[in-house]
Amino acid sequence: MADELTPAVAMPAEDALLLLNKGEITVEGRVTTASNATLYCRAELDGIAAACVYKPVSGERPLWDYPDGTLAEREYATYLTSEATGWNLVPPTVLRDGPLGTGMVQLWVEEDESCDILEVINSGESVHLQRMALLDAVVNNSDRKVSHLLAISDPAGGRHIFGVDHGVSFGVEGKLRTVLWQWAGVRFEPELVDVLGRLEAQLAEGLGAALSELLTTREIRAARRRVRQLIATGLFPLPPTDWPAIPYPPY
Repeated sequence: MADELTPAVAMPAEDALLLLNKGEITVEGRVTTASNATLYCRAELDGIAAACVYKPVSGERPLWDYPDGTLAEREYATYLTSEATGWNLVPPTVLRDGPLGTGMVQLWVEEDESCDILEVINSGESVHLQRMALLDAVVNNSDRKVSHLLAISDPAGGRHIFGVDHGVSFGVEGKLRTVLWQWAGVRFEPELVDVLGRLEAQLAEGLGAALSELLTTREIRAARRRVRQLIATGLFPLPPTDWPAIPYPPY
């Protein structure tokens, strides 16, 4: 990105959501490697500005296996589900009108280039990635690439890992496709069981109501079934045998 572009700004989630919801969105560039329109933008409100990514519905390519709703709605639905876990796995995200119509707007996060995310994946020791693997199983993410995992430095001096690009999630048929199979068949720790229990309850109440504005009834029912199945087995899912287990390309 050129120097004149609005930089990424770290801020509390509440402030980021206000900025993304109410701020003026200005397009500054385009991510040319993305298969759908992905725009680098400036969000500005009351003198505060930060970089964000804007994916307008008008720039989406139709997908035969996701005929209902939009990819932007699935991105926002994944953010809401992430928030319900309390793990902060997806950057602050909203669904709103923008320069090219309704779309997903997400805070742009500054990636820590000193972190070799592939090394972290291969170690199988990251709590953040283990949680991400469970979130992917819940939302049925069919495109968890290496490049969709962003390590950032947190104010305390540690690292946090965000997941992005969740447009092909929440399909009815099982299509989990990911680079995070390190925990396949591993029994859940108590914390993960507790989170799944909360998700099951929230899908029947507030979260389910919010998702009903974004997904079909069948998709929400399928999500609830996945959560119940995960609770029943107590294990991370195994790679599918009738569907590619890893996205192509994996990076």
